[in-house]
Amino acid sequence: MTPTVDEAIARVVRAGAWVLVDTVPLDFACHRPQVLGRADGTFFLTSTEILEPAGARAGPHGPSYTPGRGRGHLFEMSARGRLLRHWELGEDTVYHAGGLAHDGQFVWVAVAEERPDSRSIVYRLDPATGEAEEMFRYPDHLGGIARDPETGLLHAVTWGGRRALVLTTDGEPVSRTPAPGRHLGLRCCPAVTVRSPAGLAVTVRATDFEPAGTDRLRLYALPDGSPATGGARLLVLEAASRV
Repeated sequence: MTPTVDEAIARVVRAGAWVLVDTVPLDFACHRPQVLGRADGTFFLTSTEILEPAGARAGPHGPSYTPGRGRGHLFEMSARGRLLRHWELGEDTVYHAGGLAHDGQFVWVAVAEERPDSRSIVYRLDPATGEAEEMFRYPDHLGGIARDPETGLLHAVTWGGRRALVLTTDGEPVSRTPAPGRHLGLRCCPAVTVRSPAGLAVTVRATDFEPAGTDRLRLYALPDGSPATGGARLLVLEAASRV
């Protein structure tokens, strides 16, 4: 029996190597990839296009942050890298398209200002109709986001993983838990470092997993920063897992 994704991840052989099995060129400019996920056989990708970088400025009471300017993007693409649909999300200084989750019917996306203690807009996309609906606004930076299929509630983290939130789909707070320490750096997705065919270490942040049969785990990953059309490559890697 083919394991679930969670089971396959738990069975990965820690000493085993990730082997590159395929490289898929994307036929569109995906800028700064953030989160990669699948729904109904296609990939959805959030991405941030930076027009003016956000910045930190030292002050007597700690750093202050300028929001910068940019555009938030949501792409739908095929497994072979072809762009199927594109949505531009956010407004003004709210352009950091980060957290993404598919709940079995809808795709949820959090778009925020590129700075802590700021603001966010949460969208819900219906893949069947292509309609992206603004669901609510929240007075903080929301990065990672997921929807609990049993309770229907949203789980999110703020800038740097400082707070873990549980929200209704209207944005009403259910709980707010501070991070247990000052050493977490969680934002919208995990970062993974792999080695390219040339032997160079490449950091990838937009990742997705699936079982590859009963004894392997497959990882889809996009390297950071792909501004040019045709410049991005979706890496497909596999690792052995215990049966």
